[in-house]
Amino acid sequence: MPIELTRLPVLDYSASNVVKYLRDDTDKVPLVKATRTARTPRFYHDGAIEAATELELSKKASHHLITVVRTKKDERIELFNGDGNNYTAIVTDTGQRSPGKRARLQIIDCKDASTESPIATTLVQAVSRGDRMDITIRQAVELGVNRIQPIYSRQSVKALDEKRTTKKMEHWQNIIISACEQSGRARIPILEQPQSLATLLEQKNHSPAAETVTSPEGFISLILAPNAQSSFSELFSNRSATIQHCAVIIGPESGFDEDEIQMAVRTGVLAVNFGRRILRTETAGPATIAVVQSLLGDLG
Repeated sequence: MPIELTRLPVLDYSASNVVKYLRDDTDKVPLVKATRTARTPRFYHDGAIEAATELELSKKASHHLITVVRTKKDERIELFNGDGNNYTAIVTDTGQRSPGKRARLQIIDCKDASTESPIATTLVQAVSRGDRMDITIRQAVELGVNRIQPIYSRQSVKALDEKRTTKKMEHWQNIIISACEQSGRARIPILEQPQSLATLLEQKNHSPAAETVTSPEGFISLILAPNAQSSFSELFSNRSATIQHCAVIIGPESGFDEDEIQMAVRTGVLAVNFGRRILRTETAGPATIAVVQSLLGDLG
């Protein structure tokens, strides 16, 4: 017995037909407009800020505010200057018609940012090549580091001359400020001048300022070493209640030589391992800060 085939209708999925269907049958296919709540633009101001006053942004900040972020007159933004507060401001003049093209703001509110961790952290990072150091600094700041000490070790990049060091420090400082803008932090981490690992250990500069620690037990200094016997949780298990400041020393791309690790250990630094996997230098610093913040601070 022959089988009769039925031709199926050909559906028209062309754009014009879909639009016609949506227009004619909106009761069948309700259209929902997506809504997006954007973050309030946040900017760093290098100067004093006071509530109920006016201030003028720098030309660079004004360009970013108006041209990049496309903020309009009478819109609100948030400012910080490193004093720990967030300042709400209204754009009173975009400055686009003024000779200096500098935006003017009215400060209307001041609030404590409350974004700092209860544990202070210092990242002692061997200077790495390319943009790896930029990545390390940016992510460490986002994770709450308070102080960054670049160092030169035997296997790291060679020390730069004074002119290039100054230029590199300005570049790193801009990354720190940008990371604070993004992460909501209102205190700027301290960026120290680069120095050698040996000089750092001799001068004990890996220790925090005296005002950040109330007792010798309040400070712990660690160096990441693949062959170390102790983990972070083991080292912190009997000290977590007393630690106020933790410094971590991270090596370059090929790591520290064994004698460099032993030199640090002889000055009181504790060797610690991160686990079975070897991390890249740009990963190790932020990952270590994240572990410290998770075990002793406010992360997680």
